[in-house]
Amino acid sequence: MKLFYFTDPMCSWCYGFSPVLKKLKENYPEIELEIIPGGFSPFSKQTITPEYKEFLEFHWRNVNLRSGQPFDHSMKFATEAFHYDTEPSSRALAVIQTIVPERDFEFLSLMQTAFYVKGKDITNGIVLAGLAERIGVDKSVFFKHFNSEAMKQKTIRGFQCSRNAGVQGFPTLLTMENGAVNVVTRGFQSFENLKVSIDGLIRKMSLSDSAHGPACADGFCEY
Repeated sequence: MKLFYFTDPMCSWCYGFSPVLKKLKENYPEIELEIIPGGFSPFSKQTITPEYKEFLEFHWRNVNLRSGQPFDHSMKFATEAFHYDTEPSSRALAVIQTIVPERDFEFLSLMQTAFYVKGKDITNGIVLAGLAERIGVDKSVFFKHFNSEAMKQKTIRGFQCSRNAGVQGFPTLLTMENGAVNVVTRGFQSFENLKVSIDGLIRKMSLSDSAHGPACADGFCEY
């Protein structure tokens, strides 16, 4: 079975959902998981005004209460030059998926921790290259891909894929079978609740496969 995970490195609820997804990967190694950076606020010019900081803190407190994930509310990344543009971090994830695709979830988690716990500006290419280096990607190799037109277009295709699939918020888990999109979960869920959905889906798909043969979703998003 293949699941499509639509996320954004700068989405706080996705950060809260990260431990749940880690448990999913550990408990269901047979499930193929494709991570797609769907574009929470790409190319945004939003600065961290007092009002927007209050807005973020409200969500961060809720995420902490639901997930237990830690936050640094000092928001050291919030300089005058900072904009809440999620395209660079999404593009960085696309780079890792191109160079070392098996490390994409690890890199996503590194970006989330850097941003929410350490207050690093993950809209900054130098910061992102440093995180990539931690998983063995040379900075010069990272920048070669990160600054390429091909990678910028790949990132935009991920955003388009999100819209094509009808994703209305992050995090979202979907199946895509023969062009049909089925929502597994939209928004934060505990692992216990998600497990119920996954087990039911596995049973349903097992019965369907035995009756009709396996379905294929390759190329649905062309990401």
